[in-house]
Amino acid sequence: MVKALGGTLLACCMLSAAVSARAADFAGSNLGAIPDNNPAGRDVTFNVAGMTGSLADVQVTMTVAHSYVRDLDVVLISPLGIARRVLFSRVGYNATGGDNDLGATYVFNDRGRDWWGAVAAGTPVVAGEYRASTAGNPGNPIKTGGCTSPLTFAFDTLSDVQINGAWTLHVADVQGGDTGTVSAASLRLLTNADALFTSGFDGFVRGSCVHAQFDYTGSNRSSFVVVRNTGGGATGAVTWFIRDNDGTAAGGPDRSYLVGQANDFFVGGDFDGDNVWDPAIWRSGTPGHYMVRLSSRPANAPLLELDYGQTGDDPTHAGDYDGDGKSDFALYRAGAQAGDPSFMVIKLSSTGAERILPSGMNGYFAAGGSDITGDVRADVAMQSNAGGGVAKFDIHDGTNGAIVDTFNFGTPTDVIVCGNHSGSALADTTVTRSSGGNIIWETHESGSGTNLAPVNFGLSATDFRLSGDFDGDGYDDYAVWRPNATPGSSKFSIRPSATPGSPVDVPFGQNGDYPVENSRSH
Repeated sequence: MVKALGGTLLACCMLSAAVSARAADFAGSNLGAIPDNNPAGRDVTFNVAGMTGSLADVQVTMTVAHSYVRDLDVVLISPLGIARRVLFSRVGYNATGGDNDLGATYVFNDRGRDWWGAVAAGTPVVAGEYRASTAGNPGNPIKTGGCTSPLTFAFDTLSDVQINGAWTLHVADVQGGDTGTVSAASLRLLTNADALFTSGFDGFVRGSCVHAQFDYTGSNRSSFVVVRNTGGGATGAVTWFIRDNDGTAAGGPDRSYLVGQANDFFVGGDFDGDNVWDPAIWRSGTPGHYMVRLSSRPANAPLLELDYGQTGDDPTHAGDYDGDGKSDFALYRAGAQAGDPSFMVIKLSSTGAERILPSGMNGYFAAGGSDITGDVRADVAMQSNAGGGVAKFDIHDGTNGAIVDTFNFGTPTDVIVCGNHSGSALADTTVTRSSGGNIIWETHESGSGTNLAPVNFGLSATDFRLSGDFDGDGYDDYAVWRPNATPGSSKFSIRPSATPGSPVDVPFGQNGDYPVENSRSH
């Protein structure tokens, strides 16, 4: 039974934008010239008072002139720096229009147009309403900038105390030679005490970028995510705990959702196409059953539910197999006996049709959901035993199942970790193995066929291997989650691809939790 899927999902699930009875506007102070080539920038301040309830809508209006938009880094920050969202930053890297001018009044909210598209359209960038967008990256060829980001979502967990106080619009010019000025700014806030109803993210304007896996907040960095059996027992209710990875050392605010039970499979994907991943589970049975908390829906909205699959399927291969910008439900169904063919069974979000891809045979291991071939559609990597202690990989095109590449790599007992670890625009084949109590990572680069040098990172006895881009540079990092019985000592440990010599630890979770980024290890 399908309650909402594919093309019918938006029609049945979208609500109108919020209508405000008492939206509050706060004028910005400390206006003026933006210091040239100075990351300290100019901090425009909004003194917020008298707000009650959680935020249902956030809007920033700014009048700005600048002769080179790509120089700018613009971030909205809540009082005490608890939450933040990039409005736009380094626009035009690996795109066009970065040298265009600003010279108008621009409104940023969850109802506007694609900012990067407007910048590319001409100079000066025309006045209007726009979405916040992910930041461009001058350091590599991966296009991390240009996806839209939900603005309100970054701040909707703030309490009354955290909403009231000094908000900051940080406007920095981080490259020399061109100058600009902020001549006016205002912040409009609407709380749920004043809203009639709200969708949180009004319609889907995706933009275009390479988006991070496991980004549950829209920052284009993988979030810190664990699930915990808070109900107790083998089928206890499960709570998802998510910390916003906003680029700061401590991370942003935490949020939590009650989705699933302890014996479910935890599934990663952006099933509604809003650039934010959705907490989702699959429950074994005949039929199997998906439950998804869509990030684009109000907190009290019913879960999307779908009967699909059967006992014995592996549901951890979700990805965009049809290129429509949404993750498709995908299950790997192994052949019943040795030598029997295996299949990837996919429910396409664009049409609701089923696609069945031949995917090796019984005894092979599957890793699906990443774009290995470069056609902006998910593919499937199949690992098998080539003999002599060597593994063979067959890369199956996610559209028709055809084998498009074959190579020997690693050992048959290696664990596959999905992601793009090498620096090309294609997902790679990365494997891990235990050696001397440590975890060894090896990557086969899809574009060149080169095998990268092995990397020693993590402890094999305790650590969970993770997939994710935690530093926001467009490349996935070698990372683990390490549980610890001492309260406050469980942590994410990350070897950032941008600064591999400087590992980062982020305390989060507790002993007995499960890190969802591990669900793409096969």
